[in-house]
Amino acid sequence: MVIGWPKVIKATLYQVQYLRAFAALAVFYYHIAATQKSLDGASGVRVIEIGAGGVDLFFVISGFIMAKIVWERPVTSRDFLFRRIIRIVPLYWTATLLVFAIALVTPSLLGSTRADFLQLVHSLLFVPYGINPDTSVPVLLVGWTLNYEMYFYLLVALFAGQFADRSLMKLSIALVVLVALGLLFDPANRYLQFYLDPIVLEFAFGIGVFHFRRSQAARLPDWHYQSAFACIVAAMIVFHAFDPGDMRALFWGAPAALLLLSSLQILHFRSEPLRVLGDSSYALYILHLFVIMGFLKVLSPAMSQWDIQIPWEIGYLAMTVILIVASVVVHFTFERPASRVLSTKKTAQAHEPT
Repeated sequence: MVIGWPKVIKATLYQVQYLRAFAALAVFYYHIAATQKSLDGASGVRVIEIGAGGVDLFFVISGFIMAKIVWERPVTSRDFLFRRIIRIVPLYWTATLLVFAIALVTPSLLGSTRADFLQLVHSLLFVPYGINPDTSVPVLLVGWTLNYEMYFYLLVALFAGQFADRSLMKLSIALVVLVALGLLFDPANRYLQFYLDPIVLEFAFGIGVFHFRRSQAARLPDWHYQSAFACIVAAMIVFHAFDPGDMRALFWGAPAALLLLSSLQILHFRSEPLRVLGDSSYALYILHLFVIMGFLKVLSPAMSQWDIQIPWEIGYLAMTVILIVASVVVHFTFERPASRVLSTKKTAQAHEPT
């Protein structure tokens, strides 16, 4: 899940915010259908698999944004990681601890999630829980993507901050080598499996999009990008139910890179509501499972006891409205203030006399 760098994005990349909003909502709708199907068993619920590809779009965008940041301004490893941490940690840790508390009190609301303290420690440290195959995901299910994000940020801090890799091309090559080693040796260790998974190539795709756009975009006519955009959208419609399995970096990551590249060139309109939704996309991503589970496992059964059946269209609309409102509120009342306070404290400490 890409976490935005507000000053950079708001300056020129409003299209990225639109795509972040789209990606977060795509994952949200995918999880609604997947959760409904798991609750109903062998029902007629159709899962739009392509919605899960919103994660792949997030990873590509993350690679693009990090490449832009380190190319346009010098970074130090310490400052880079601090900015990432204050942006990610407050909301994620809060949501993780909330899920853990629910698992302690009413585990029936959470499906397979249980109050495992070792799993909690792994989750808070952004480390995959590779000990028990049955509980390999973080306490907050969507946290697996943040484990990859943190892994990528650590590599960016190392290569850009310590090795002066301003283009992140060396980092991209390193990711390719790591994935190749994983495919070649197929390690049994679950931690190695996680970090050597081909999905990490999607960060390199985003880095490639940044440098291609920086060097070539002005030389190509718009119809190239319009054609690519139309083809990607058409493919999403045709293959909406296709599950790529272990090949998602190829079947979802590569198209996500083309979608980002074409969108940056042809989406010229400006929409303040979409921008705000993009700004709130991290909160939307973190909160969406709370909304889904609350609606499907608490509200809907309660309504059924009163013989009130909610049409699926109304249910989707209600969950969407609730999630968007909650995400925007959390973004402006929790995310931004928390980042501002932590950043101010760091600045104050830096100016304290030694």
